[in-house]
Amino acid sequence: MGNDKIGRDVLAFLAGNLLDPTPLNYRFGYLYLTRSSKVIVHETDTYIENGMRMKQETVVEFMGKHASASEDPEERLAARDEAVEMFLNAAGDLARETKRQADGVGRDIAEESQVIRDGAEGEDLKGAIRRIVDRADEAERELANASNRIDRLQRDLEEARNKASVDELTNIPNRRATRAALQDLEIRKVRYCLAIIDIDHFKAINDNYGHPVGDRALKLVASALTEALAPWHVARWGGEEFLVIAEIPDAGHVCEKVQEAKDALADRNLKLRETDEPMGAITFSAGVAVNSADSDDTLRRADNALYAAKKAGRNAVLVAPETGRVEDAA
Repeated sequence: MGNDKIGRDVLAFLAGNLLDPTPLNYRFGYLYLTRSSKVIVHETDTYIENGMRMKQETVVEFMGKHASASEDPEERLAARDEAVEMFLNAAGDLARETKRQADGVGRDIAEESQVIRDGAEGEDLKGAIRRIVDRADEAERELANASNRIDRLQRDLEEARNKASVDELTNIPNRRATRAALQDLEIRKVRYCLAIIDIDHFKAINDNYGHPVGDRALKLVASALTEALAPWHVARWGGEEFLVIAEIPDAGHVCEKVQEAKDALADRNLKLRETDEPMGAITFSAGVAVNSADSDDTLRRADNALYAAKKAGRNAVLVAPETGRVEDAA
């Protein structure tokens, strides 16, 4: 399809379903009409075949499923960002709507009050009072409804933000959240250490036992690191790599704690859930660096130390000095 035609088709699709042409909805329509997302195509076709009209909350649900199913991290983040933006817009609309309702209540009560001040008597007086009471009751119901909607929006927004900063598989902070944490440390001028951790021979785990076992291995390592290195920030950096931020400038101590976590993990007697056969030890290599001029330089030095640990035979933790060669501080 040409860009102009698909654009017109998407807008027509949204209009036909009474959906506003927001960025989130346009992206949804584009993915559906171009058949670019199996999840969205399947879910939407099922919805349409059952004679149901698409609603805004349905679009959000389908886009969330699309993001979760995508293997592209950028695709996941884009969908989540769009969801956050939609929730913020909805919250703004609700605030404006609530203000309009409050202004309307004020005007209605003011008008009835003026009738009373003008000397209304008998049925006219009773009617004015009754209308004031009824309008106040209606306003109370509208306020309660708005409060419930705000609560739902807040829960949805918190969920969207949480998903944007948490790795879905391991349920620990992801790369985006960790970048933000590093930026915060630099703004506050806090000294810290970084440890980059990489599971040894992870490809062999996937090749020998399959990706479901590989996923369980990632979750196991994430849990073991989080428990052993608390209260330090432990995040999934990408693939089989994890990153630790310790708010202390003592590389030797951080190296010692990471070494202890590595040894405790290697001592576990792991078995395959499906067959109960021994799986063998899971080990990792790591590089530790004290922060320097900026986080990118610190990451580079920690990564160099990790590479040296891999090159030296794996299952090791090495420290990257600010200058000179990488040292074994375990």
